[in-house]
Amino acid sequence: MKESRRTFLKKISTLASVALAGGGLGSSVFAKEEDIKWDESWDVVVVGSGFAGSAALCEAIDMGVKTLMIEKMPVLGGNSAINGGAFAIVGSPHQKRKNVEDSYELYVKDIKKAGLNLNQVDLVETIAKNGYDAYKFTVERGVVYRDDLGHFGGHSVPRTIWPEINSGGKITIPLQEYAQQKGALIRTRVIFDDLILSNKGQVIGIKVRENYDFNYNKSVDEEDNKSGVAKFYRVYGGVVMASGGFSYDIKFRQEMDPTITPDLDCTNHYGATAYTLKNLMKINVQTVDLNWIQLGPWGSPDEKGFGIAPVFAIPAFAYGIMVDARTGKRFINELADRKIRADAILKINKNPDGSLTHPVVICDSVGATGTTKANVYRGLHKNVIKKFDSIEELAQFYSIPYEGLKKSIDNYNSYVKSGKDLEMGKPFFKLDGKVVDISKPPFYAWRALPKVHHTMGGVKIDIEARVYDKQNNIIQGLFAAGEFVGGPHGASRLGSCAIPDCIVFGRIAAKNAAQRSMQVRG
Repeated sequence: MKESRRTFLKKISTLASVALAGGGLGSSVFAKEEDIKWDESWDVVVVGSGFAGSAALCEAIDMGVKTLMIEKMPVLGGNSAINGGAFAIVGSPHQKRKNVEDSYELYVKDIKKAGLNLNQVDLVETIAKNGYDAYKFTVERGVVYRDDLGHFGGHSVPRTIWPEINSGGKITIPLQEYAQQKGALIRTRVIFDDLILSNKGQVIGIKVRENYDFNYNKSVDEEDNKSGVAKFYRVYGGVVMASGGFSYDIKFRQEMDPTITPDLDCTNHYGATAYTLKNLMKINVQTVDLNWIQLGPWGSPDEKGFGIAPVFAIPAFAYGIMVDARTGKRFINELADRKIRADAILKINKNPDGSLTHPVVICDSVGATGTTKANVYRGLHKNVIKKFDSIEELAQFYSIPYEGLKKSIDNYNSYVKSGKDLEMGKPFFKLDGKVVDISKPPFYAWRALPKVHHTMGGVKIDIEARVYDKQNNIIQGLFAAGEFVGGPHGASRLGSCAIPDCIVFGRIAAKNAAQRSMQVRG
């Protein structure tokens, strides 16, 4: 006799309660396929619509299987849509045009250094070796990149490229449009609730809620949001979890790292919560590195969220300096990795009375050309970036001791001329054929304050994007990619490595899920 939907829902609720009380089921919700009244069936279901999910959607539909993407928010893209679009790969046409020598080995070395060598190395090597193919994959599906090559902090050489506009949406949207044109279906306001496993522990479906209304009141725990209509999807091939990180889940991130205080702003969208991750954690899915949460050193206290400062920070850090506003002195290598810079800022910006003095990042008119005019204009228009005719004017505006600032700039300019930074060890790179100092007005500046940006932890996968349980067994039919995964980035993600990570493993996850569907269906 088939179990009624109401009884099944009650069973799920009871099992979830047991899991919470007993510290984990050791399994998910078990059911016989014939005992469930499925609302619909799919070969591959992708959960999340960012870089990883969009790549997975394209890969699965290219393999000719019935594919669905679900997104809990009312709009697509997640953090990827507000991401700056920075994409670090080895061997791009941009590197070749500028005669930049690079290698997979150096790429891996840089990622491991930023991650304090806590990285799952086989995942890092997979990203490095497949990054160029990921780039070509996006180009072949409509993404357009501009002729620009950037040098992000922590990278040994310039290897970062961008789409035509500094926006991750310029990557996700073309991929989603391509997949839809080939027959993939995308649904918004559908939240993933539970995996449904066979008696053998293999994924046979999922429970979701359609017409879900995300509550933008951050004081309300997402687990208390019961909106939406329960539906059951039969999944023959696999579920690709690509629902991102949890940087905006203030309660959960504090549980993982109590030093990340609630007052710290976040660059993520409001939907970047741990809801899906916590559901899987309750049912014995293995996680790694959850306590490693990255702060972006290029945030600004003069704007909310991601904003424009991180985009302008690319040339400002590369061709300028960051100084302590109380002394005018430099205090860190401006091209160190994100963790080193963020830690350095938080170490010096608090005054004895508890107030904050934010460091100031400065470059000149030539350095500012390292980004587009549109980015400069946006920063000025939003009053985040300031423009000055002289260093004296800049120092006065930010209450920086002029003599201290002038000495720092004079010293920096001498280092540029000699080709060696004797103070901080910062590497120098050419812009349009020459190394840039800070001498040509107007001068540009902005105040820096780290913001919560990326969560390195998530579910454990292997190089085939297969997810593991706590007993280190592969959960058949469950795959994951992107920020939902822990392991590749260790303690701190190297800037502009998220997109290749997402696309590489999004494709791998979808390919394996599609192949499994073909095997299951016979």
